Amino acid sequence: MEKSIAIVAAGVLAILLNALIPRQPARTAQLAHHDPPSQGPAAYAYLCESAAIEGPEEECANWRVVTRERKTWELTDADGGNPVDVSADGRLIAYERATDHRIVVRDLVNGTVRPVLESLPAQAMADFTVSPTLLDNGRWLYVEFEADDGDDDEGSIPAPFVAEVADGRTIWRLPRDATLLGLDMAGKRLMAKDENSFSVTDASGTTNIPLPGRLRVTQATGVLTPDGKRQAAEVVPRNFPAGGADIRPARLVTIDTADGRVLHDVRLSLPLQDRASICRTSRWLSASDVLLRCGTGDLHRELTFRVNTRTGDHTKLREIRPPRPGLFELVWAED
Repeated sequence: MEKSIAIVAAGVLAILLNALIPRQPARTAQLAHHDPPSQGPAAYAYLCESAAIEGPEEECANWRVVTRERKTWELTDADGGNPVDVSADGRLIAYERATDHRIVVRDLVNGTVRPVLESLPAQAMADFTVSPTLLDNGRWLYVEFEADDGDDDEGSIPAPFVAEVADGRTIWRLPRDATLLGLDMAGKRLMAKDENSFSVTDASGTTNIPLPGRLRVTQATGVLTPDGKRQAAEVVPRNFPAGGADIRPARLVTIDTADGRVLHDVRLSLPLQDRASICRTSRWLSASDVLLRCGTGDLHRELTFRVNTRTGDHTKLREIRPPRPGLFELVWAED
């Protein structure tokens, strides 16, 4: 009997002690760092117009992501003042995380968030617009920076870089004044461009090659062929940007990335009526065909063409229209 009373008393004492001991916040903090739930592949992401004009209000405070099933959700942990990018298959989205200014890649299928190991001071991240671009369907991440005040001081602007998404490590660092032109499929060879030349970097080092004169004043960027070894293509507009308003494509120029020699220079006759229809090479579709994405003068409306770099022959692939009015930023999954 005395043993039973002792057991009951011990149980009551344990209950009282448990009630008096303060709850530990450790588990709550741990839960706060869990990966977000799966949302499914994205069709596109957007910011509405008043996010830039009137400030972040209502739905414009954050990027919105629309899945292929047309479900819309808010990317609440992203810095709404910076661009995001969606991989071609819609599975990954890259952005600057608002809480700690880390650049992260979020998997929308399994919910994991992978930070890029490249760490930049919070002040630097606050002073520059951070633009991430997912390459090769999300295998690589290219990150470039632009000064918010328009003063691209080479001494202060962070250098652009390419990171491997799987482990977050930086594999290439570009010169501060350079723009990425292409990265081969194995990530072993990179091509970058400044105003007058381009550079090819691989295991043997960096080779700087002057651009042909006809390409030095264009605004379009080239891309490497699928094997990353021989060709890059650029669009030449009818009037150079400093000399006229007609920026529709007049020619497509393909160069040899080994020495800058012009391989093909063909005339284009794309059905673009608006003189503000600027085009850019998006990617190679084969060893001789590139995908051109052309604006139409209407915000976020594009025409895409398959163009043969050797003949100039083209095929219209599709017309992309904005999914809703009043968008300030719009990023499509290319698929």
